[in-house]
Amino acid sequence: MPVIFQRIHEDHASQAAKIIVEAYRAPPWNEAWTLDGAMARMGELSTTPGWLGVGALTDGALLGFAVGLPHTSATGRGLYIPEIAVHPDHQGKGVGKRLLQLLEDEAREAGFSGAWLLSQSRGTAAEYYKGSGYRQVSKLKVYTKPIR
Repeated sequence: MPVIFQRIHEDHASQAAKIIVEAYRAPPWNEAWTLDGAMARMGELSTTPGWLGVGALTDGALLGFAVGLPHTSATGRGLYIPEIAVHPDHQGKGVGKRLLQLLEDEAREAGFSGAWLLSQSRGTAAEYYKGSGYRQVSKLKVYTKPIR
């Protein structure tokens, strides 16, 4: 069956949540997502005003997705990409690359001037994003603090 790349909507959130659980369980992420946690994540993203979602579907089933959120800064109206995931059975086949390109095309049409994301600084994911034209910004670092 052919893979169709298109905009997705809030009704795809439950399928996307299942992909998060499966995709991030494996290396290089090794994250222990629960379905409830992934559903909460997709609920947050898909109900954010101005969100953009694209997916790869075959026969109505979601194989992978990418989500972008508006993020205006001093440099203009940018698109923050908080999630991109492809089910492990479909990784390594160019699905992610096509999803990222479609999301960028949709962002360009919506008037965004650039896109940014957070990912690993080294390894497969870093090389994937570099190969897609993204570059690491040396002047920024991620800071975290538990607030329990």
